[in-house]
Amino acid sequence: MNRLNMPLHIFLLIFTSLTGLSVFADQYQSNELIESKAQNAKAIKSISELEAELNGLTDDYAKDSTARYLARHYAQKNTKESVAKSIEYYQLSLKGKGLSVYAQQATMLELLALFYQHKMHQAFLSAVDQYVELKGVPDTQLNIKTMLVHYHMNHKNKSLLMANKLLKYHEENDLALEVSDLNQLLFTFYNLQDYIKSARIQQYIIAIEDNDLEQWLRLSKLHIKNNKPDQASEVLLLALQKGMTMEQDDLILICDLLSQSGNPYFAARLMQQLVDEYKVDHNLENFDRLFTYWYLSQELERAALAKRKSLIYESSTARSLDLAELYYQMQQWDNMNLTIKDACSFPLKDEFVSRANLLLGISELKLKREAQAIEAFYNATMISGKVKEAVAYLNYLNVDISDTRRYEQITGVCAPELVKF
Repeated sequence: MNRLNMPLHIFLLIFTSLTGLSVFADQYQSNELIESKAQNAKAIKSISELEAELNGLTDDYAKDSTARYLARHYAQKNTKESVAKSIEYYQLSLKGKGLSVYAQQATMLELLALFYQHKMHQAFLSAVDQYVELKGVPDTQLNIKTMLVHYHMNHKNKSLLMANKLLKYHEENDLALEVSDLNQLLFTFYNLQDYIKSARIQQYIIAIEDNDLEQWLRLSKLHIKNNKPDQASEVLLLALQKGMTMEQDDLILICDLLSQSGNPYFAARLMQQLVDEYKVDHNLENFDRLFTYWYLSQELERAALAKRKSLIYESSTARSLDLAELYYQMQQWDNMNLTIKDACSFPLKDEFVSRANLLLGISELKLKREAQAIEAFYNATMISGKVKEAVAYLNYLNVDISDTRRYEQITGVCAPELVKF
């Protein structure tokens, strides 16, 4: 008797007694297969009984649906042995002729999920081909999984091709990807080093989750990867304007990006505000950063103030001499002179002696103290460093530099550590 022509009550009776299954089988509990809460106790079969009876079943539908149920049961156990058994039963159910093409498609999707979960990549790709042969149309999730499998198998071109198609469908509104899907696309493009498309996808993510600071930070870093510090800073400034609370590292990053994109003045203003409002630490690194921004902006007064503040955290000869040179550029001779003498009040290493004396000589000369200037210039010629510059000043002052014994050793405030008087 053809199953389609069988009376309904007879079909239901045979179906229940043979399999104890519904089209979508209920979960296996306590080693028993229960079709429903109202199922007669005689219809309850153990898994071992079903396996023993499987090969003896003559009805194609009963055999294939039972194999599918056994596959689902073993898939849930999630051990190496049970997964192998599950795959075996899935493949058995698909080989038969008892399931409709739609049931076969659904069964193949379950098998694909099993292959994907257990990283059976080659088996997964083969199963995708079989699914298509069954007239199955891969949905978004299956396409994304296929893209990722190709990536993990180092099929870069295939993975990139699928990623581009998914992005195109999303941009043309043929497919609305959710955040989780967009993240998978981002993962693929980023790891295949397509940072431009990565940034585009991140913008779509922000359009959905615009109150998540991490998403804005990620977009900024992608712009940095694309060597676009101006766009990176704009992203973070927009997030800041939206009222998002940032860590000080992120705030400092905005300043650095502004400077790198050719806006050191705006970087300096923002950094100064952050320092004044104690939103960043008062330390050597941040005052040096502030000095650099102001100096690049040609705001020398403010740069000098930042450099002077940095001396609180590191009082070094080199740092003091840098400040003295800054005063030299501003022609602030008193400040220059006092800064040099302050630097030389500490033990002066040989490497700084010539430079310190040259700067000291210039400041004394500008302050019209010629004798002290000549002494400093002579000192500068007696140790390597700024000898040529010091000689040039002595020649300018018409000093006879042929008398090399005029000063037998370096004297004065900027003498070396071991000979200072």
